[in-house]
Amino acid sequence: MRTILKKWYKFKQDQREKKFDSHWYIRFGWTDNPLKDQQLHNFFEIHSPQKFTFADCFYAEENGRHFIFFEEVDDQHPVGFLSVLEVFKDGRYTEPKPILQLDYHLSYPCVFKHDNKWYMIPETVANKTIELWEATDFPFQWKLNRILIDNIQAADTTPYFHEGHWYLFTSLKHKNCKKFGNELHIFYSQDLFSSSWQKHPQNPVKKGILQYRPAGHLCQIEGLLIRPSQDSLKRYGGSLDLNIVTKLSPTQYAEHFLKKLDSEWNPEDNGCHTFNFHDDFVVMDAIRETAK
Repeated sequence: MRTILKKWYKFKQDQREKKFDSHWYIRFGWTDNPLKDQQLHNFFEIHSPQKFTFADCFYAEENGRHFIFFEEVDDQHPVGFLSVLEVFKDGRYTEPKPILQLDYHLSYPCVFKHDNKWYMIPETVANKTIELWEATDFPFQWKLNRILIDNIQAADTTPYFHEGHWYLFTSLKHKNCKKFGNELHIFYSQDLFSSSWQKHPQNPVKKGILQYRPAGHLCQIEGLLIRPSQDSLKRYGGSLDLNIVTKLSPTQYAEHFLKKLDSEWNPEDNGCHTFNFHDDFVVMDAIRETAK
C-alpha cells in the first residue's frame, strides 16, 4: 500500500511543482509541550532572502543566549554551507553568519555540549566521513577535531549519550539503495573521541519501506525518550515522525511510532524534516509553497 501511495504522491507533487515554487525556512518558539499540536502553530518564522534555503536547524543555549545553527544555500554558494543566528523571545533574530564553508556539501549541523565544550557533527556524506568539529570561539569559530568514521556514506548522524555509552544514529546508503532513509544504523563507543566505533549487532536496527532517517536530536518529552525521523512518503521532507525509544544498549534497540508532524500549522506549508526540542524551546524547518 505504501508503495502505491508513494507513486500517487509523486504524481501529485509533479503537478504541484508546475504551479508552485517552494523553499525551506525555519520555525521556532517556546512551548511547555511540543506534543500539543496547537502549540506548534504560532511559532516565529525565519525566511531566507529571495527564498533560498534555510533548513536542518539545531538549537544551542549559552549564557542565556539562544542560537540556531542551520544549513544555508544561496545563489553564490550552491553547495550547502553552515550558518548561525541568534534569536530572541519576541521573535527578533540577527543576520545569519556563515561558520563553515568547505568544498563539499554540508548540512545538518548537529551541535551538542560535552564536558563544557561545544561540538558539532555536520552531515559530510559528500566527503564520505562522519566528522567531529569543536568550537574554538562559540558559536562562530570551529575546527575539525577528528574524523570519527571514514569511508562511509552516512546521512544526518546524530549522537546521544546513554548509560555510559555514546551512540551515533545515522542513515547509510548502500550500493543497492538509490536513496537514504530506509535503514537506521547505530554505532557505539564509550568514548566520544574513539577512532574505533562499534557497529550495533542489530544493524540495521530499523529497516523497511518506512523512513527512519534521523531528523534531530533525541530528546526527553514527558518522561519519554523521543527520536525524530523523516518520512518522505508524500515528497522529500514531507513529514516527521516522533518515535519512542524503549530499548537502547550495545546489544538491543527498539522504538515505536508515537505521532506524526505534517505541517498542518499552515495551509501553504507542504513538509518538514528537522525537529529539535530542548528545555522549552523548539526549532524546526518547513517547506513554504507560493504560487508561481
